[in-house]
Amino acid sequence: MTHQTTCCYCGVGCGIVVKQEQNGRLSLEGDKQHPSSKGMLCSKGMNLHYTVMDQSDRLLYPQMRMNRSMPMQRVSWDAALERTAAVFKTFIQKYGPDSVAFYVSGQCLTEEYYLVNKLIKGFIGSNNIDTNSRLCMSSAVVGYKLSLGEDSVPVCYDDIEEADLFFVEGANPAWCHPILWRRIEAHKAANPNVKIICIDPRKTDTARSSDLHLPLRPGTDIVLNNAIGRLLIEQGYIDNEFITNHADGFLAYRDQVMLRSVEEAAEICGVSADGIRTAAEWIGRSKGFLSLWTMGLNQSVIGVNKNLSLINLHLITGRIGKPGNGPFSLTGQPNAMGGRETGGLANVLPAHRDVTNAAHRAEVEAFWNSPVKIASKPGFTATEMFEALADDKLKAIWIINTNPLVSMPDVNVAEKALKNARFVVVQDVSNRADTVQFADVVLPAAAWLEKEGTMTNAERRIAYLPKVLDAPGEALPDVEIIWQFAQKMGFGDDFNYANASEVYQEYTRITAGTNVDVMGVSYELLKKKRTVQWPYPAGSEEQGAGETGTKRLFTDHQFYTPNQRAQIHAVPDENTSEPTDEDFPLVLTTGRIRDQWHTMTKTGRVAKLNQHIPQPFLHLHPDDAKARGIQDGQLVEIRGRRGEVRVKVQLTDDVRPGLCFLPMHWGKLLNSNLNRANNLTNSLVDPRSKEPDFKFTAVEVVPYRKPVEKIIIIGAGSAGLGFINTYRALNSEDEIHVFSKEIYPFYNRVLLPDYISGEQTWEQLVKLREDQFEEASIIVHKGVGVAHIDRQAKVVTDTNGVEHHYDKLLLGTGSRAFMPKGVPRLPGIFNMRSRLDADSLLPFLDRDAPRAVVVGGGLLGLELAASLRQIGVRVALIHRSGRFMERQLDALASELLYQELLDRGIDIYLNEEIQTFAGITQLEGVTLKSGRKLPCQVVVMAIGTEPNIELARTAGLSCNRGIVVNDYLQTSDPDVFAAGEVAQWNGQMWGVTLAAEQQAETAARFLAGDISQPYRGSLSMNILKMEGLHLCSIGISEVPAGQASSYEEIVFIDKAKRYYKKCIVQGDKLVGAILIGDKNEFAEFRELIAGGLELSDKRLQLLRSSKKIDPVEGKLVCSCNTVGQGNLERAIQAGCTDFHQLCQKTGAGTGCGSCRPEIRSILEKMALISEELRV
Repeated sequence: MTHQTTCCYCGVGCGIVVKQEQNGRLSLEGDKQHPSSKGMLCSKGMNLHYTVMDQSDRLLYPQMRMNRSMPMQRVSWDAALERTAAVFKTFIQKYGPDSVAFYVSGQCLTEEYYLVNKLIKGFIGSNNIDTNSRLCMSSAVVGYKLSLGEDSVPVCYDDIEEADLFFVEGANPAWCHPILWRRIEAHKAANPNVKIICIDPRKTDTARSSDLHLPLRPGTDIVLNNAIGRLLIEQGYIDNEFITNHADGFLAYRDQVMLRSVEEAAEICGVSADGIRTAAEWIGRSKGFLSLWTMGLNQSVIGVNKNLSLINLHLITGRIGKPGNGPFSLTGQPNAMGGRETGGLANVLPAHRDVTNAAHRAEVEAFWNSPVKIASKPGFTATEMFEALADDKLKAIWIINTNPLVSMPDVNVAEKALKNARFVVVQDVSNRADTVQFADVVLPAAAWLEKEGTMTNAERRIAYLPKVLDAPGEALPDVEIIWQFAQKMGFGDDFNYANASEVYQEYTRITAGTNVDVMGVSYELLKKKRTVQWPYPAGSEEQGAGETGTKRLFTDHQFYTPNQRAQIHAVPDENTSEPTDEDFPLVLTTGRIRDQWHTMTKTGRVAKLNQHIPQPFLHLHPDDAKARGIQDGQLVEIRGRRGEVRVKVQLTDDVRPGLCFLPMHWGKLLNSNLNRANNLTNSLVDPRSKEPDFKFTAVEVVPYRKPVEKIIIIGAGSAGLGFINTYRALNSEDEIHVFSKEIYPFYNRVLLPDYISGEQTWEQLVKLREDQFEEASIIVHKGVGVAHIDRQAKVVTDTNGVEHHYDKLLLGTGSRAFMPKGVPRLPGIFNMRSRLDADSLLPFLDRDAPRAVVVGGGLLGLELAASLRQIGVRVALIHRSGRFMERQLDALASELLYQELLDRGIDIYLNEEIQTFAGITQLEGVTLKSGRKLPCQVVVMAIGTEPNIELARTAGLSCNRGIVVNDYLQTSDPDVFAAGEVAQWNGQMWGVTLAAEQQAETAARFLAGDISQPYRGSLSMNILKMEGLHLCSIGISEVPAGQASSYEEIVFIDKAKRYYKKCIVQGDKLVGAILIGDKNEFAEFRELIAGGLELSDKRLQLLRSSKKIDPVEGKLVCSCNTVGQGNLERAIQAGCTDFHQLCQKTGAGTGCGSCRPEIRSILEKMALISEELRV
């Protein structure tokens, strides 16, 4: 079944066709018939269905608590709404209607906006409703109202194909409105004479695509626009007839723009005078002049004047109301316009009426049959609401589908305000919203596809969004929540709706006779026509008023001002933003990145979208970095007058000197706000629009310096070495001591079977040689363990009785091999965990026709059995279960492995175990439980390990099966960390090298000051290293019992060739795979599963490899993925000189990880050769 709907990200309003399969799986594609997007979707829109399919963070039930110190409890809808109504009534009665407020969102549907606006203004009697659109669109709203008479966008998207000059100012549509930009690119490609001018302090993708980029200084937009206006006047490019007949204010404007010469303006703006002249000439000579802008103009303390200065250029040239011409504010949110139409701001009423206009108030009061008078004073705007909460003027706030604790300026103040608020209601779809922790009542809302309603995009195009799915749990559509609350408040007769359609029809009636008249619109009409553009009065369809409504406004040059003339405003060019000074000499601007949306509560759940830019960053010009001693990739602190942020820096000339850029998407991460951009921004707002000044904050940037500390690592295994490698790349000053109980530190114990067989020398197993200790700046205590930890004194006592002070401690004590009780201490019986074990075993094999018994059919037992067989040892493999690797393989894969082992001449005994051992002075044989006797000189017990947590437990650290750690691998003592086989994270433990390295890397980055990469768990991954056999499993190997309907299996098998490929898919994500006979897809599958990446079209490739198999060249380096030294060298010579890229490109090091040191060594050697050749 297919459904036509609309994307709910930006204001482009792209059309989407959703396909719903019988198993509930969703897919989507662009709607080729949609007039706005013509079948195109951006990266966010293409993956929108995954935000619905992934319900891991959904709020499912109403919850509340009686005070903030209590935990949330699930309650019924009646209980939640009755309590909320009681609290609101109490506050209103005691403190008046202005003691409560609603803070809503451009994500809300038109019906939701209308209903909550009706409730608060017409029935509670307060204008305290505002929206997050205040933070992005209100300066454009005021600019349109002052110049054109109303908040009415005069242009449409089809003007793109009519224009020959695009003037993009303070916007990056290539990233933020990509489908519009695709249309502009296609138009320019078909018409090379089309020109694009970009005005932006940053060299964005939009700027790179432009014919002229003017990288002006932040805050100088009006200076630039006025200089262009002066040139248009001087060069005779203005439309005197239009000005005379249809506009006011030209003479004052002319006087204003003549105050500065073009050269003076160029110097102030930091651009060339010739560039300004070129821009003016292109505008003047163009036939279609379309300007596009967003936050660069709007989010400013002089945002309204910036808007007016741009709109003025259209008014003095008469470039409005004509195809291809007009000022086009690109809406940031999907229904920001719908919210403004319905009156969802503190200062407006439905259909562009004003709360300060008595006649407008009377009209609305009569329509609503309001029991109270609508207040004549505007309510609290977005920033004012949080100021009022902090001052206790506002007692209760209801937050709907927005996340102000990431998006508000000077957000620390907003956070304190919510803490101070007497009552907070959060109505949202996601528990990821930062506001949830401050809520007294949490109400679960339905999401996109789970409710019906309408939205209006940036070109005034109204679209119907159908309900496709039921919301999970007890979540309800927002309109139902609002009308149920209104009924609890005692307003039931006026909020007695059966469905959203009734709400919309009521809204259309209140627009009758206005400039935003949509009386002719209904759900039925929208289902038939797909979309229409307002105004669309009653009878429009019958009267043939265009196929889908009104494309352009003001084609008759009759504007919505009282005298029907456009107003040209002579605006001053002074910027009143926060001043820079000696302490804060740089200007910070904030904004969006390509694949993320606002505060990431939606896009952050789509793994594909997190691939592009996974961590926050700061863009800084190399000149500014050099003056501060900052290196590319270094961790820096951005300090301002209100707070600080700590992120990695990227040096780039994409920002001009004196400017830095920080993305705004990241909020708190594990209770740290150091990645949150709005710690820095100020609370200055435009005096008319009340929009904050996000684009201009005075800051300083300095290298992050942590205090010099002494770090002690207990254990010289994978965790310890992983920590050292990561930490030393970030910090060379701290002192690092390593205690290794073994005299041989830092070797690869996974390859001990190869050491026994002679396939690998000891030197090949060593990961860090003794001669490299000094280079790594570490002190290694070989053969010395730690006997005691005194956490109070921060002292460890080693096994020699020596005390050592530490500042930070890392426990990487690993595990020990399990030896069952009752096994005699006979020579010839071994575990296999260390070099000592291997060296002790080898003499027992140095005899004629040696026989060995290996107990345990896991990875170690299988690999050891194969290695022993390889050197001529007669091997019996005993396994107490009915199949091998039962936790890692399914039954069919185990059977294929069984057949392979038989072919290798290994004697196999399943469902068996050793009953007794024969021998007095040394082992002579064993008797099995079945009574079978096996002569042998060697028994190796490979039946699992136990984590070494006794030291941690004695030290009083929280332990369960392992040492309990948080997302940064901190134990219950924040100065003590644990990684590797001893660490227990979220109840899980891993016993593989890669997990130990990942955990150690997280701990190292955190200790070095980087909070942006918490540990998210490791992938269960098993690779059997056996010559001539390709076998691995990744993720889950079988569908969980009783959950078959939630999973799909894709299987290919050729038993004769022992080829088996099985992929397990859940929610369009690969969650498990078994590969036998060909591991060529291992690296790709590993990335898909580990990253939780959505498959999309990759599903079609899962049955066949999409990669050409490269033969091994030179010495084998990576046995997991059969990559040779020659393969690596060829990739390096081709330009792959980054270690992680080299691993990813070749597949080497992406399996067990044991070959990474050798890969690194090859890379360094090749780099040295290259350097010598250059010299």
